[in-house]
Amino acid sequence: INRKGQMLLTQRRTPGKKFWDGKWQLPGGEIEFGESPEQALNREMQEELGVSAKILFPYPIVRSIVYKKGKHIDLNIDVHLMLLCYLVDIGNQKITLDNDPEKETAAFRWWYPHEIKKLKVLPLTIEFIEAAGRIMKSNKLLQ
Repeated sequence: INRKGQMLLTQRRTPGKKFWDGKWQLPGGEIEFGESPEQALNREMQEELGVSAKILFPYPIVRSIVYKKGKHIDLNIDVHLMLLCYLVDIGNQKITLDNDPEKETAAFRWWYPHEIKKLKVLPLTIEFIEAAGRIMKSNKLLQ
């Protein structure tokens, strides 16, 4: 989140995977073996955007989702994902994207929460944005 109350989303690049490709999402990724959630957050922010993140609120927003094989995405097994979202500040750092077509981040943009509701987003993105807005308001973050 930034000082204007905007939230950073990235646009996913996954050609051939219609369910994911071109949709907006919160930046991030998987926790690697042996990493803490906070370590994964910092690694993913560095890999995807070339920035480091300062956690503004100590507790993540936690949601889960189940994908059934063959229904939404090209999986041959059912998958149950647990997703963690931290409210972070990157200050005035310049975001840099790797233009490699193999990278999953095609673009980024700062959005106001009401604008995000009009976008094509990945599942749970709106739920995370709404929860983040409630936390920001009740904890007076970035005021």
